[in-house]
Amino acid sequence: SGDTLRFNSRFESGNLRKAIQIRKFEYDLILNSDINSNHHHQWFYFEVSGMRSGTPYRFNIINCEKSNSQFNYGMHPLMYSVQAALNGSPQWIRTGTDICYYKNHFSRSSMAAGGQKGKSYYTLTYTVNFSHKDDVCYFAYHYPYTYSTLQMHIQKLQALHDPQQIYLQEDSLCETLGGNPCPVLTITSMPESKHWEHICQFRNRPYIFLSSRVHPGESNSSWVMKGTLEFLMSNSLAAQSLRDSYIFKIIPMLNPDGVINGSHRCSLSGEDLNRQWLNPNPEIHPTIYHTKGLLQYLASIHRTPLVFCDYHGHSRKKNVFMYGCSIKETVWQTDVSASSCDLQEDLGYRTLPKILNQIAPAFCMSSCSFVVEKSKESTARVVVWREVGVARSYTMESTYCGCDQGKYKGNQIGTRELEEMGAKFCIGLLRLKRLTSPVEYRLPRSFLDVERDLIENRCSVTSPTTQVLEDDEPRCLEEIDYSAESSDEQDIDLNETTGDFDAQYFDPSAQEEQLSDSEVPKRDIFL
Repeated sequence: SGDTLRFNSRFESGNLRKAIQIRKFEYDLILNSDINSNHHHQWFYFEVSGMRSGTPYRFNIINCEKSNSQFNYGMHPLMYSVQAALNGSPQWIRTGTDICYYKNHFSRSSMAAGGQKGKSYYTLTYTVNFSHKDDVCYFAYHYPYTYSTLQMHIQKLQALHDPQQIYLQEDSLCETLGGNPCPVLTITSMPESKHWEHICQFRNRPYIFLSSRVHPGESNSSWVMKGTLEFLMSNSLAAQSLRDSYIFKIIPMLNPDGVINGSHRCSLSGEDLNRQWLNPNPEIHPTIYHTKGLLQYLASIHRTPLVFCDYHGHSRKKNVFMYGCSIKETVWQTDVSASSCDLQEDLGYRTLPKILNQIAPAFCMSSCSFVVEKSKESTARVVVWREVGVARSYTMESTYCGCDQGKYKGNQIGTRELEEMGAKFCIGLLRLKRLTSPVEYRLPRSFLDVERDLIENRCSVTSPTTQVLEDDEPRCLEEIDYSAESSDEQDIDLNETTGDFDAQYFDPSAQEEQLSDSEVPKRDIFL
């Protein structure tokens, strides 16, 4: 009849606990907490049906927890219309008007608030006008990327790759608490021949270790990982060079159980897996235990990865940026007195973020931080840096919202831009190889010209199954006051001296941290 909507979230990654009709066309919605937890209400994904067309419906999600949200700074929820898909537009679109995120009058129990008293819940409210009567529509916090989607993507990569050229191996790292296999991928080039020297070169390539989706609500990290995987498996000259140079160990989903069950932060144990790296329990935190064990094994056989990067999403900041690890910067930020001669530090950890700042439109160096905070000491980034000895150990954070700088300024981010970031990360690794091995890695100038063209021109990484139109990501129509935003980690201003980046390809003595802005791509990537 259209008088009452029907709600459902009984599907993979779904999260809606209850819907309460408070007016004819207005509903209060309550989210489920994470499994075995009484909080972490943020990710939502649910189905609505039985609507009228052309009628404004208002939805109020009334048990959000964070004190601030990008919904107050230009971000829209996502909607997928089944009728629009049947009509030829199968895609998630940004939707909603009159969007607001505010503190409400509902109080959180001290148990749900982590022992703190007087904590309140927050409401996300938005209005939607449906285009089709009796449609079936899905709403989500961000573009969903389920465990089933990952499995299908891996199958697609395996089916399309040339086994004579590309070594692609899928193994199960372990089983999760829920009995789901956690896939680990190995990607590199096949050896040129069966000659001993070629087999040695094949086995002795340095490792790059990548992981993603330890927090199930951070689906943007999976889209970035998808871009990385598709680039690595492509036939481009740059991808071939990357595979010739490195062995990639990739764990694309560290928390399958959380993703399947629609959690935002935790695994089935109700714990944040990215706070278990200091002492993971093999029974309770199997994916972390075995990932750490694999990294420790590589270190024990003197094959410590050159780069470790854990892909994440960030709910309170715009752009894409990195957190790294630095002794000096941590000391300076904490006001611990130490003379510069006491702390000799290789600044190579800054090189990759600086490269990405030049070549990736969504990346923002000024949001990067290299401070190791006490609260982060049990995270993957810090433990891999301290215990495994990976100097270039990073967390790469991607916005849910959009960009406030560069060519995407004022636009909300889509899956195409996230996948592009994953591909640009690969290009950054290729440039890192040039900088860290300038003598042994001399290549013809023609190859570097090809690489430059690839970086500056369109980099097509979106698969036919990913359709995100420019119209799907509306511009922020109003000036946005960014000063009011809260952040999860401290920012550092990075005002660096710059040098001639071109000359460093073949100059072993050039400082890695001296990169210029002269190579920032000027051409549009999405035409």
